[in-house]
Amino acid sequence: LSVALSGTVLARCPACARNFASLYCHNTCSPNQSLFTNVTRVVNRTAVAGVSHMAVVEYQSFYRQRFAD
Repeated sequence: LSVALSGTVLARCPACARNFASLYCHNTCSPNQSLFTNVTRVVNRTAVAGVSHMAVVEYQSFYRQRFAD
């Protein structure tokens, strides 16, 4: 949903939309997240049936200049 919304906002620049989608997917799906992500804030979130889970609400990402370019 977030990627679809960004595509709508970035529709005037297809390259920007693709780059944003790539970065979003890299941040959320990479098996190597521990190499470039530092979780800085978590909260307890109560789910269905009163089960509490930790949720990441803030993180830092570190990328090499080559990847950023």
